[in-house]
Amino acid sequence: MNDEIKVIKLLQDDAKKVSSMHSEIEFDLKDIKKQLEIAIVNGSYIDKNLTFSKDSSGSAPLNKKSFSEIVDIANSRIPYSIGFRDILSDDDLLKVDSKIDSYIEIFNKKHQLDGWDYAIGGGVGLFCGILDVLFVKKPLKPTIDFEQQANGLFNQWSQNSINKLIPPELSKLLEKKFKIGGADARLSEDLLFENSDKFNPINHRFKALSHDPVLALFIGALDVMNGTCTIIDNGSIKVLDTLRGSIGDYNFFNALGMMLGHLASDFNTPSGAGNRGMGIPAPLMSLFGGLKGVRIGNQDIADLAEFMYIKGYDARHFLTMSIPVLINEVLIRVLFIIKEMKENRRGFYEVFKETLPFNLSHRFRMVLNISYGTMVAVNAGKVALTNNILDANYTMWIGFTWHTFHSLHWLVWGKSSELQKYIDDELSKELNDLQLKINTLTTNATSLSI
Repeated sequence: MNDEIKVIKLLQDDAKKVSSMHSEIEFDLKDIKKQLEIAIVNGSYIDKNLTFSKDSSGSAPLNKKSFSEIVDIANSRIPYSIGFRDILSDDDLLKVDSKIDSYIEIFNKKHQLDGWDYAIGGGVGLFCGILDVLFVKKPLKPTIDFEQQANGLFNQWSQNSINKLIPPELSKLLEKKFKIGGADARLSEDLLFENSDKFNPINHRFKALSHDPVLALFIGALDVMNGTCTIIDNGSIKVLDTLRGSIGDYNFFNALGMMLGHLASDFNTPSGAGNRGMGIPAPLMSLFGGLKGVRIGNQDIADLAEFMYIKGYDARHFLTMSIPVLINEVLIRVLFIIKEMKENRRGFYEVFKETLPFNLSHRFRMVLNISYGTMVAVNAGKVALTNNILDANYTMWIGFTWHTFHSLHWLVWGKSSELQKYIDDELSKELNDLQLKINTLTTNATSLSI
């Protein structure tokens, strides 16, 4: 592109010379006209000795030259590097600045939230936060009877659905079929090496990472294959050999199937005494056990997380807490799509695509983050009023943390880089059009004399 810019600069300079010559010719023609008018009036002839200004220095006979020859001439006359600012006038630069400002305005209009976005995010978040206050109650204790009805409408919904989907009889069948050996160690005595914390049937599913619904997909499968038990011990993750050992020669996917089947058996299994029993922990909640020694006020986070689990804050309660969050996810998408179709005249499919979980637009994620922020604010008020940490909605806080991370990344780093990319893309389109014009100019320039 540098050669083309120099050729344009060369043609501009020569055009100025031609323009100057035209001005001189026009001046001479005016002189001739004036002399003729005097001659007519006086009846005399024009002075043959009259000379006119004409400077043809630097001009050359018209010759057809190839573009490469023109480039060579341009490089000889302009040996230094030049850019677009050297061939653009002040007016041209103002037009470029105005165009860039228009790109910024278009970009901001696409990504900035309007009043409706704030209303939808805040309104839906407030509504679902109130649903959590009214219909999600603290979990049932593991020591109560398995058939005891839960408090709270959403608690009852999830309890009835889970009991129908995985009744005790099915849990027993799954437990017999999916034995996982060392990965299901339940006592400190089952571990070949001493551990610092208590490890017993009450907390073993919380401390053994193989029983986490997410971590089991990798750690649990490896424990099944190796006959080990990966635990959180006094804030550290340890992989310990066990007396139970491996139950067979499994590849990773067979071990993963065994692990998932075992998790299904533990999800809603009653205790031997017929009580509600200890389910598997909520997703990733076991990792809080690694924060031993980290305190919020006077409360150790690892001890608090284990306390919550022992009090019934398990994966079953996680599903209960997820109900208002799911309502939020659906309702906010419906209202956002309707608003975009009505206010901004966008097509349904176009808006729907940017609300898909793995294709969220930055703007919609911000709306989601507002709703989650509102929900957790309401939930924080609920916990403060009841003075019971079991009323905390783990699902809401996880969603808020996730969307806040992405929103902050967008605002601090992503937005500026994407704006620059957008401007570069638009200017690239302009440059492509300019390149086409330059190509046309190049074809015409081969017939010019330099």
